[in-house]
Amino acid sequence: EANALYLNNATLTGESRPVERRPGPGPTDGITEMKNVVFAGTTVVSGNGIGAVYATGKETEFGKIAIQAKEVVKPPTPMQQEIVRITRILTLAALLVGAVFFVLGYLSGRGFFISAIFALSLIVANVPEGMLPTITLSLSLASQHMARRNALIKNLDSVQTLGSATVICTDKTGTITRNEMTVRKIYLAGGDDITVTGEGYFQDGGFVASEGATGYEDRLSFFLRAGLINCRASMTETAVYGDPTELALVVAARKGGLLAGESPKIREYPFTSERKMMSTLAECDGREELFSKGAVEVMLPLCRAYVDGNGDAVPLDDEGRTRITAKAEALEREAYRVLAVAYREGDGESDLTLLGLVALMDLPRAEVPDAILRCSRAGIRVMVLTGDNPLTAEAIARQIGLSVDTVITGDRLRRCSDEELRLLLRDHDVLFARMRSDQKLRIATLLQQNGEVVAMTGDGVNDAPALKKADIGIAMGLKGTEVAKEAADMILLDDNFASIVAAIEEGRTVYFNIKKFVTYILSSNVPEIVPYILQFFLRIPLPLSVIQILSIDLGSDMLPGLALGSERPEEDVMQRPPVGKDERILDREVFKRGYFFLGIIEAAAAMAAFLGFLYLSGWQYGDLSIAGSELHRQAMTMTLLGAVACQLANVWTLRSWEFSAFTRGLFTNRLLIAAFVIEIAWIWALLSLAPVQALFNTAAVPPVFLLLLLPFPVLLFTAHEVYKYRLRRNARRASPPDIQTSI
Repeated sequence: EANALYLNNATLTGESRPVERRPGPGPTDGITEMKNVVFAGTTVVSGNGIGAVYATGKETEFGKIAIQAKEVVKPPTPMQQEIVRITRILTLAALLVGAVFFVLGYLSGRGFFISAIFALSLIVANVPEGMLPTITLSLSLASQHMARRNALIKNLDSVQTLGSATVICTDKTGTITRNEMTVRKIYLAGGDDITVTGEGYFQDGGFVASEGATGYEDRLSFFLRAGLINCRASMTETAVYGDPTELALVVAARKGGLLAGESPKIREYPFTSERKMMSTLAECDGREELFSKGAVEVMLPLCRAYVDGNGDAVPLDDEGRTRITAKAEALEREAYRVLAVAYREGDGESDLTLLGLVALMDLPRAEVPDAILRCSRAGIRVMVLTGDNPLTAEAIARQIGLSVDTVITGDRLRRCSDEELRLLLRDHDVLFARMRSDQKLRIATLLQQNGEVVAMTGDGVNDAPALKKADIGIAMGLKGTEVAKEAADMILLDDNFASIVAAIEEGRTVYFNIKKFVTYILSSNVPEIVPYILQFFLRIPLPLSVIQILSIDLGSDMLPGLALGSERPEEDVMQRPPVGKDERILDREVFKRGYFFLGIIEAAAAMAAFLGFLYLSGWQYGDLSIAGSELHRQAMTMTLLGAVACQLANVWTLRSWEFSAFTRGLFTNRLLIAAFVIEIAWIWALLSLAPVQALFNTAAVPPVFLLLLLPFPVLLFTAHEVYKYRLRRNARRASPPDIQTSI
């Protein structure tokens, strides 16, 4: 049995509107639609009832969804795949180079032990030991940046996946919209149009009448009073309680200077899905009056009169009914929820006098249209998936600037074959309305089959399988269930769509920043490898020791590399297409720029510093007797300093992948400033502190020789700036001309 029993099934279905439950059969197209079933984990909004428990534990709907979510297999993220790929390539390359030179050394008569030590040294020089820690730290820093923009990352690998997102499947209520119903328009039955200003539950705002409207103030005040009395909702300075529609009426009344409780309530006739109306009998100025609100099609037949422009009750004839109906339909086409408000003296829900219509809407968040525009420029499709009616959903889409050419309801979705739906998703801008949360899993799967990288939002338990299946599952932090948060990769702390776009910007930035510091780290490998190769073929002492290589990879390269990983977004990062699934961090351009351009310059600088110091110090080519001497340690120190000095210039010019480093600003990356200062201190320690010198086999160098190092970083910086300029020039030549500009 049930007595006006209403439940909030949002935790299960994602639909926040209260639903009625009563004995007897109901719709059988889905268990969540059945009127005689109550679910564990949902909450009672009003009324009471008694039922029989027929399922517990894993047999409940919550349990079934939890099992389904566990069965969903999430593919490896692009970052996981790329890290494995980078590790394999660099490890195989290092082993191959080591093996080749081991064989060459052994065949040249250097002996097994000498050849093995030499090969191991080359392997150490080839493997960028600091790369993986730097990638991890960079992802961690990016996740902190995202958290400051209200996107909490649960899985670090998902940071970069966001940069690859091609489709965002988002809820409407609370994500696109404010999840706060607002009275936007009031149509007084006498013919006056009133616009209500202000948004959400904020009480600032007022009433603006249409041109020519006069003498409406008393009628408007009575209308607001009728709506207020006929509400159960309430609000304080810090919280709101009750149905969102009723809260909107309370806020509108407060804008008109009215407060609840001024008219004691005597009796209520509650809303039901069959009645589609609610009435309250109250004592007003010593007499009993009944106030009603409800669906226009239900209320109009109960009204015999309406309040005209003079404030008099006049008969409601057919012409008046047609006028009111037409007005309601016009408002509904604009996606408003429309209610009729009426009253009568005495008790009874008949012979009512119509006061007017109230039009309510859950307004889009102010920042969403700009976020939608940014998605469009960034090549990201946005799909709205909502349980709301198609008219409302499509109108909201228009308001936020979202392109929609096809609207699909949940019923049609059930009838579509996978192939038909896959084509619709590929070729059309689709909006889904009147759909259930459990249908999201199918949409996510088909989008992925189309090659899309899917970001999916959700808040209910039913959303968990889809959140886990999506490439980036995004749970709502304010209204999301714990099950949804557990299944998601990211939690939206403010439930705001714009925060998703901000997170995608961070994800793209991370991808390009990682590309920068991979190039940075690879370029320092060349001056570590070349000295060993030259020492193998030439009669020169060893230019760089293994411990000095490790000091570069795990010491001097780490902080600048991390600073590159925290670099702010490029100017056009959200004007490029999404990072493709097949795009690689370690691609041909990274190899070319890192190894064969910047790396060659650094290697030349390091060897020039080494050999220049030796020759200026009186060394003769072929004299290997200096190995281990003070002169040799000084020369190795010059090699080390040559590589480090070039890396200092390298990190500044790599701050932008395509644009000039001068566009980035000198002090915009504080971590880079700190890294630069620490690097200078590190160079000083290598030259001055005895314990550091003993550990890294360095020695103090006469200051005049340090002047040899100055041209090299300047040369590298200038060469890379010219390289990027040529890239930009070639890109401009390759791009099609702007027709409008040409005309």
